[in-house]
Amino acid sequence: MNHFQNTSILVPFDFSEDSENAIETAISIAGDNQNVTVLHVIDPAQLYGFDDNGGYELGGGLGTATFSGTRVSRINEQHQQSTLEAMQNMFRDTIHQGIQFATLVDDPVDGIIKYASKHGTELIVIPSHGRTANRPSVIGSVAEKVVRLAHCPVLVLRR
Repeated sequence: MNHFQNTSILVPFDFSEDSENAIETAISIAGDNQNVTVLHVIDPAQLYGFDDNGGYELGGGLGTATFSGTRVSRINEQHQQSTLEAMQNMFRDTIHQGIQFATLVDDPVDGIIKYASKHGTELIVIPSHGRTANRPSVIGSVAEKVVRLAHCPVLVLRR
């Protein structure tokens, strides 16, 4: 018996192969693709060039300048729209039809937790390591914090 069939499932997505696999896992247990939401959280530190950790490609090259509120809002909107379109293009085949996509600008852990809580997510499916997993650990820092802070069950997928 699948306890999570027909429940609201959130899959944090960082454009890594592991997070693509998490989407496939979510689809296989969801019962209906419309129950799956793929969320990409754009880290503002990387978006504005304050973090040299790589960041999402759309955020590169902005430099470390200080931005005004209007400019920040415009940058946020542009990157959210570009990211949303990139995800929709990646998963436009028939296997992925019906999946919901969302983006937001926030700290990755905070964004995942807030989104899941606000939208009544019943399960989070997350890979154990994301795109920036270059240090040895049992579980990635984002996945570990999501497990500790989430209001709902979290399925952590091994590599």
